[in-house]
Amino acid sequence: MRKTRLLRYVTLSLLLAIAIVLNYLESFIPSIGIPGVKLGLANIVILICLYKYKVYEALTVDILRVVLANLLKGTFLSVAFYMSLSGAVLSFLVMFLFMHINKLKPLVISVIGATFHAVGQIIVALIILQTSGILLYLPFIMLASIITGILNGIVCERIIATKLFEIIEKPKQED
Repeated sequence: MRKTRLLRYVTLSLLLAIAIVLNYLESFIPSIGIPGVKLGLANIVILICLYKYKVYEALTVDILRVVLANLLKGTFLSVAFYMSLSGAVLSFLVMFLFMHINKLKPLVISVIGATFHAVGQIIVALIILQTSGILLYLPFIMLASIITGILNGIVCERIIATKLFEIIEKPKQED
């Protein structure tokens, strides 16, 4: 039992590390035509956590990813941090609700999560900038969210289909 729990925490820690690295590496990828829009590769890891782990474990990985990635980039407690955190928390909550109410596949949940991540960021931008002009940006960011959500959802579904997590966390028989 202890080995199983330890293996679970080690696996979650590795997933957190992968999410942080993906988040950090993504900051070096040029914008894909719409300013501020990113691929959201770290969200693949969060989606996997939602499907494979308990909700509090997945949420912990998500929040730690935001905090630690922003610490690494030197943006902790900046506007970028609050936008990232709001998007992460809102998208996580909505993904969790849709996942458990409708039993949707990762691809659909990924698109929902990506769009609500953008909504969370727009809400923070509205609060900070105090101008409704930011809403003109919404259709473009939503389109980008749908596209990146589809791509990330496909990757997530393929990773889950490999049964990798069942292999990693399957306890070995003691000799």
